[in-house]
Amino acid sequence: MIKYKILCELVRKEQFGEEIAEEEKTTAVSIFLDGRNNSEEIIRYKKRMRVNPIADCVYPNYYLPPHNEGKKLRLVQGYLPKTNILYANHYEAEILRLLVKFAPDNETVKDMVYHTLERFDKTCFGNSCTQGECITTGICVLRFLAAVQPVDEIWINKLLDPLGETFLSFGPGQAASQRGIPFSYLLMAFTDINNEKTRNLLMQKREWLVDILRRGWITGKLSNGKISEGDTYNLLGKYIIRNAVCTLPEYPKKEDYRIYVDDVDERCYCEIP
Repeated sequence: MIKYKILCELVRKEQFGEEIAEEEKTTAVSIFLDGRNNSEEIIRYKKRMRVNPIADCVYPNYYLPPHNEGKKLRLVQGYLPKTNILYANHYEAEILRLLVKFAPDNETVKDMVYHTLERFDKTCFGNSCTQGECITTGICVLRFLAAVQPVDEIWINKLLDPLGETFLSFGPGQAASQRGIPFSYLLMAFTDINNEKTRNLLMQKREWLVDILRRGWITGKLSNGKISEGDTYNLLGKYIIRNAVCTLPEYPKKEDYRIYVDDVDERCYCEIP
């Protein structure tokens, strides 16, 4: 569970624009590398998923998601996955993405990245599958590619095309997911890639995104006094949306659009015109 908590905290700092100290990076790299699952654990997991452990390319080879008494934990941006395919691949891909950022010259990291690219290339979700949560699993592949192989436009576009089409079909509202796709996780991938295609997609939905930013989102207790776990991620969601919008030339300095929690209603807002 410690790797999961470190992963989520580092992603949160990235999205909030907080500095990650070199010591913190070094510690994270050490914990991630020392915390790789061994081959016996991988084999047991894949057998539990009812796949051939030798031939399988659908499930991770290095990092298995926390068991958490059989209950899935949320993705790094707060979405609760429905399938083990998304849950497991998101976890491994996000850890490897950080390892590449923090220790790009580490030979173990290079080896894991090489074989993970090979694995993803053999999967349906790594090749524009649009069924169920496979299309969502493609988002974590996009984030991974943006970190390790950003010049591979053919592969990136293979995933961007169906995801972009779905993104353009999103309707009004502030739901954590649209049409079964975690909205803010997709925006994180768009922000990472930040090319002409993603900027064009964001431009087409700019007014809708800015309208969402202006709204107040619950971050504390609901009117009935209870706390919704999903709502605690709303502040992070605001930062993710703002970061995506600020890849557009109309909003060049994201620091100018302050995000804050109102002391009176405990809702988060973004100061954006």
